[in-house]
Amino acid sequence: MTANPLVTVIIPTFKRPDLVQRAIESVRQQTHRNIEILVIDDCSGDNTGEVVRAIPDPRIRYIRHNVNKGLPAVRNTGIRAAAGEYIAFLDDDDEWRTNKLERQLEAIKGCDAVACIADVNGKSLRVHRGPTITLKDLKRGSFAPSGLMVRTPALRNVMFDESLRQGEDWDAFIRIAQGYSIRWVAEPLLIYNEGGHVRMTNEAKFLSGAELDKRTAILRKHREFFGAWWFKYHLADTFLGYIGSRQNKLKSIAYAVKQCGVLPVAANLLDKVLRRARLLVWSGISNNARSK
Repeated sequence: MTANPLVTVIIPTFKRPDLVQRAIESVRQQTHRNIEILVIDDCSGDNTGEVVRAIPDPRIRYIRHNVNKGLPAVRNTGIRAAAGEYIAFLDDDDEWRTNKLERQLEAIKGCDAVACIADVNGKSLRVHRGPTITLKDLKRGSFAPSGLMVRTPALRNVMFDESLRQGEDWDAFIRIAQGYSIRWVAEPLLIYNEGGHVRMTNEAKFLSGAELDKRTAILRKHREFFGAWWFKYHLADTFLGYIGSRQNKLKSIAYAVKQCGVLPVAANLLDKVLRRARLLVWSGISNNARSK
């Protein structure tokens, strides 16, 4: 690694001019200053281009697709255009802490990639206690792509699978881990913004089981890797996403049981209840602390 390496930051965007402006600003405020910011617009039909071009920073480069190609293709466009020694990703509705790149550059020495904690409303999006992210960890679930930094040659050997409708980041994590090392920084350097906007994840509450099945290509692609239990568990998790917000909960559960079996569905529902309980306890503790 050079003394002051250039880091390419890839920000995919689509019809979110206000959000992408906030994301860009969090990158501009990084303590590591040697960066280029590639904003890849997936053919937005609004003023996204005007908003990005109006930001007075020569480190920003705006690239627009002539047709909508989907998120994996957007990320690949950025990877191909990158000039940096390292590439980091930031979704247009997320933000970074000011020292995110600095801390990850320190951590990436001696390895090929590094990821960090995603913080949502002061709570970690996923708990991970190991010093690295292994293939065993990735059987259990993915990590936030906005917390990922990778050496450019390694990422160009992997790229993103443009055939995937959802889970292209999980797929990339798996394939990176199959050939390279991923270090974990146990610090909340990424701010995951839930907000009221539609994400690929939260729109699942409005989809039928058959529609959600179209999002399971990542699981079927790596079925052998996951093994029978984790494959069925994650399949059930797809069908039961936002089950608490669904109007026809029993129908969704019945569909999941038909596709995955009783045990994976039961385990998934139990885990959701336990996560919800932990969140309520944590929220109560936080509210009490703030009131003192």
